[in-house]
Amino acid sequence: MTLWRGCDIPEELYYDVEHDVWVRLEEDGQVTLGMTDAAQTRCGKLVHVQFKKVDRHLERGRSAATIESAKWVGPFPTPVSGTIVATNQPAFEADILVANRDPYGAGWLVRMTPESWAVEAPDLATGPAAVAQYRDRIDRLNLHCMRCAD
Repeated sequence: MTLWRGCDIPEELYYDVEHDVWVRLEEDGQVTLGMTDAAQTRCGKLVHVQFKKVDRHLERGRSAATIESAKWVGPFPTPVSGTIVATNQPAFEADILVANRDPYGAGWLVRMTPESWAVEAPDLATGPAAVAQYRDRIDRLNLHCMRCAD
């Protein structure tokens, strides 16, 4: 994992850098999506997440959830097309700050069965290219990442 200005950037993930969304390809071919460390910092403390329903098909770019924080309300866009197979609603109901505390682990948002992974994945950044793009974005935004503490 790379750390830049306090922001974690795991190199093994795929990123929609413009929308601050990470994607992890799971062994079973599903994908798990979440907000990046930069995103949770920019949003501030979350106050509510409204998830789309399981079994809902989404085209790339459509919202899989609506996120509300003290600073912002907006969509959580999916960078891949597919069907939602799970949401992390129980974790957010138990601790609304779960994504603020652990954006790449317990704070994931949705799991999907991707429809066109082979076609859409090349549009996502990963590895050293993702780190370079995120370093530039973090610098442009003059961002210093912070996590919520207990």
